[in-house]
Amino acid sequence: MRWVWIVVFGFALLAVEVGVISQLRPVAVGPDVVLLLAIFLAFYGPVEDAPLSGWLLGLGRDALSAGTMGLYAVLYMGLCFFLSRIRADIFLEYNKSHVVNAAFATFFCYLGSAAWHTLQGAPLGRAVLTALMVAGWNAALAPSAFWLFFNFSRPLETARRPR
Repeated sequence: MRWVWIVVFGFALLAVEVGVISQLRPVAVGPDVVLLLAIFLAFYGPVEDAPLSGWLLGLGRDALSAGTMGLYAVLYMGLCFFLSRIRADIFLEYNKSHVVNAAFATFFCYLGSAAWHTLQGAPLGRAVLTALMVAGWNAALAPSAFWLFFNFSRPLETARRPR
């Protein structure tokens, strides 16, 4: 039942991102709230389920993007695998750490996407700037997004927020 909730919640976030956030963002690039969910699941979900969670959420992102099918699925899966393995060494109980973790994780994920798009002929400077802007957005939204995700910790079968 957990996987159904992850897929439903992921597609609901995609709908919000495509329908609402894309219309309200002041600049050309906005946050990636689906990636924030993937980061949350990598940090607080079962370790063995993190790569599959990332792959499912990335596949949803790929389904609505006009890019290469499977790119975000592989990037999210690799990121979730890595984050789930190092989460014991990261301070997860502070909002400041959520900001830093979301910024770095988003930046490295989008840097992988930038490398792929550069190989396809896109300008590198623009791709890196996009990665920085999305990382900034995700860093700013991480505490409130993680608070929201903690409220759904029972159906997602994740850990509760440390007190």
